[in-house]
Amino acid sequence: MRSSDITRRTTWRQRAARWLDPTVARWDVSPPETPEPPLPEDRGPGPWPAICEQFALRILASAYQMGAHLEAVEADEQDPERLERLYRIDHANTRIRRHAENLQVLLGRRVEDADPQTVPLVDVVRAAASAVEHYPRIRIGHVVELAVVEFAADDVIRVLTELLDNATRFSPPTAPVTVSAFVTEDGGVLLRVEDAGVGLHPDHLTQLNALLSGRPAVPVTLDPAAHLGLAVVAHLAVAHRLRVALTTRPTGGTTATVAVPGALLCEIPAPGPAAAAPAPPPAWPPAGHGTDPWSTPMAPPHHGADTPTVRLATLDGPAGEPPPTTGLPRRVPESVRDRVPAPRSPADTGAGSPPEAWPDETAAFAAGVSDARTPTDGEGRQ
Repeated sequence: MRSSDITRRTTWRQRAARWLDPTVARWDVSPPETPEPPLPEDRGPGPWPAICEQFALRILASAYQMGAHLEAVEADEQDPERLERLYRIDHANTRIRRHAENLQVLLGRRVEDADPQTVPLVDVVRAAASAVEHYPRIRIGHVVELAVVEFAADDVIRVLTELLDNATRFSPPTAPVTVSAFVTEDGGVLLRVEDAGVGLHPDHLTQLNALLSGRPAVPVTLDPAAHLGLAVVAHLAVAHRLRVALTTRPTGGTTATVAVPGALLCEIPAPGPAAAAPAPPPAWPPAGHGTDPWSTPMAPPHHGADTPTVRLATLDGPAGEPPPTTGLPRRVPESVRDRVPAPRSPADTGAGSPPEAWPDETAAFAAGVSDARTPTDGEGRQ
């Protein structure tokens, strides 16, 4: 045997030994890959935010044009059935406009409203409910007589709209959704949206509350595309320092709460001397559909006007008698924020509780209000 054959055989055996031995690095016989050029350190988000913003603006322009045409057609229509269909088209157009505005919010752009103004809380609730698909199921409870300042009113309406939309979508189609507003001890307002759905899984509830607080949990196991409305709420809550939380109702369902700080609230502006009296609401629902006078459903929204018309139930009427159902809430000479009960001792109020305990305190508050609202209070519930 020649020496060259012995050398070749030894080399083959060495290759096999190295290949079979895991402690020895294997030979890589494949050609080396061409390294990719390094990426720039700051590429930015690219052109997509600007492109999406342009699409949102074009959708908004089309929605406003369609709304103007629909308003003109509705004014000339005399047939009740065709007018109802036009109202439904108008309502769908309003939801299209709402989605385009939400896209701007998620892009970090501020939605420029044509006529910002101070809005009473009752009109905030009406405007939010009028942009929800299943608005007939929304019931208005007690709403405090305060208003939201002009620079935050439209965003508070958007927050409440998304919470009402979720409540109506994820609850039985025949179950009502109740929205109310109460004064808090610090001079703010607590908006509450209560539904009778199946509720949320505890793990999902924790992650959603973390999202709404502006500190999303890591790692994120929820699909962001499945919670677009709450993503919009989270953006606006951080911008205006709102505290939004979801809690499970003891009787089933979910309660969404929005704590509006006192800096965003003011007294309801007095109407000017030339202000026209509010028009009476249309007869809705039709005759034969019984409703609870203390928890009044929304009237069909007419989006040609700035504020939709709705019959509001207040708690100012005598026991056993239905409260007034038209117009704005009754004004009082003093501020309702001055009627807040005197502060209690730290032992009673639970002072010093950590921020993460706030949703639990809200759940206890919601349960106490639900227990207090019994037929013995003169509310006449059936």
